[in-house]
Amino acid sequence: MTPGRTPKLMYLLTCLLLTTLSPAPALAQQAVGPARLMLTTQDWPPYQVYQNGEMQGLALNKIKCALGKLSQPYQITMTDWSEAQLRVHSGAQHGFFVATQTQERDEYATLSTPVAQQTLQWYFGPGVEPKITELSKVNLKFSAKFGSSKWFWLKRNGYNVVKQPRDAKVLLTLLKQREIDVALEDELVFRAELNSAALPVDYFTHQLLETKPMGVYFSKRFLSQYSGFLKSFNSAVTQCKG
Repeated sequence: MTPGRTPKLMYLLTCLLLTTLSPAPALAQQAVGPARLMLTTQDWPPYQVYQNGEMQGLALNKIKCALGKLSQPYQITMTDWSEAQLRVHSGAQHGFFVATQTQERDEYATLSTPVAQQTLQWYFGPGVEPKITELSKVNLKFSAKFGSSKWFWLKRNGYNVVKQPRDAKVLLTLLKQREIDVALEDELVFRAELNSAALPVDYFTHQLLETKPMGVYFSKRFLSQYSGFLKSFNSAVTQCKG
């Protein structure tokens, strides 16, 4: 670790582990949910981010809106993405967001109606031919955020996956320096990192892979206890703009 970076790292971790509490309406009737809904997420701008002393973002704001319509008190914890999912799998928290549907997650949780849309793009390093073939799958070096569904999808489908980048910022750096040849990432997330790095949006050649809905995964254990919650939450989401 670079000398002098530890204090800054600890400060960032402290910020990311702060929780946001909803105001609990004095007269609210808890008909479909618990006294306090426990949700967890990752710092993943622009969908959810800790900024200016609060958690906000495209997906997070819509979730807050839906829970507000239900008068559902909640607590949101922002942590590492793999840790967020583990907390729900173990029963420590009720749900995690924002996520695409996968077979692994379906085993212990149920996905809500979409709260955001994910556009997945291939990003090609400088000088790399923008073409994915059966040959390039094994000859080129691919990567995505480690622990994400994208990273595991690449592995399962025979791509030559290298590196374990912890976030989109590291992924961009690896691609720019040609330590990897192709990156797979959400378009809005990668654009945010390009902007942060003062790079134009067309710095890397990119191609669309697919578009997927993303929502909140609620644990099956929680939903079995509060059988009417998911239906009510899904209905509330459709009433929220954005």
